[in-house]
Amino acid sequence: VRDTAALLDVCVGPEAGQPYAAPPLAAGFTAALDRPPPRLKIALCDTRFDGTDIEPACRTAVHDAARLLTDMGHSVEPARPEAAHGDMMHAWTDIVACGTALVVASELKSKDRGLASDDLERVSATAVAHGNSLAGPDYLAAVQTIHRYGRQMAAFFGTWDMLLTPTLAEPPARIGRFNHDDDYLNFRLGPGRTFDYSPYAAAFNATGQPAMSVPLCWSEDGLPIGIHLAARFGADEVLMSLAADLERARPWFSRRPPALPARAG
Repeated sequence: VRDTAALLDVCVGPEAGQPYAAPPLAAGFTAALDRPPPRLKIALCDTRFDGTDIEPACRTAVHDAARLLTDMGHSVEPARPEAAHGDMMHAWTDIVACGTALVVASELKSKDRGLASDDLERVSATAVAHGNSLAGPDYLAAVQTIHRYGRQMAAFFGTWDMLLTPTLAEPPARIGRFNHDDDYLNFRLGPGRTFDYSPYAAAFNATGQPAMSVPLCWSEDGLPIGIHLAARFGADEVLMSLAADLERARPWFSRRPPALPARAG
């Protein structure tokens, strides 16, 4: 957490002319490390946001994290944000496809050539094709969906300080499961694919709220199971304070999966 805070302190702040900016920090991320967070009201979600089940190991882990947070003095209760999560995922998929198509077109224009058959892996090629199939109103509709989703999530966080979930809906995937020979839409939206596997983080990429993943829990075979916490908009320093408290309560720096060498110090 210390290293993350230092990096963010170097990078923090708006860039002149940018259309969006986060609220200014009170003292900075590093200063937040030694400032205990207030007693927080934390919502515990042990399913995907649509209510479907997650893998038992991840459910066990998030309940373990909930007990730890309760022991630290916070109030943790079950709750799930009621928002148009599926609509957000589809809109985000369209926006990413449009961005991919734009980047590829700009790169080809700078090189003054067309797209060769071996330039892109299939997932990227089909993303470009999907982006090019969308019209301007489609893109703006997707942006409106993201903005509407942000308002829905903000309403939920009007009641709760934090939302506690696992980072993933199942333990870490085997190498090769998410290969780039897949079709873009299936890769992101298909059963058992990206958004099924990782249903939480994208929500806060969309809303712009502060969120963190910490390696707080471990599976029976020694793999890390991340715990994800998201805060209301502007509560970045409170989130960093909580991360530091969690690391002090259950240090993870020296823990490594069994296939990796132990880290000294």
